Amino acid sequence: MVVSIWEREANINPNEFAIQEKTLKGIIAYRHIFPKVLELMEQGYFSAEKLVTKKIKLENIVEEGFIELTQYKSQIKILVKPE
Repeated sequence: MVVSIWEREANINPNEFAIQEKTLKGIIAYRHIFPKVLELMEQGYFSAEKLVTKKIKLENIVEEGFIELTQYKSQIKILVKPE
């Protein structure tokens, strides 16, 4: 299971997956922990503002979103606003 966006290209051998009957699944986040995170936020352990490192418009998602997430370790969560 790959949980993230990688900084660099990863080389894999697809034959290894076929011969050894392996499966690779990729996801972008830990969706099963969000209910607990929301509960902790409601209890005041931390605020959403501390998790969001930048706010951008949808039209800027590539330049100010994806590229920054892969180039700058200081970016954690970028909030994308549709308007």
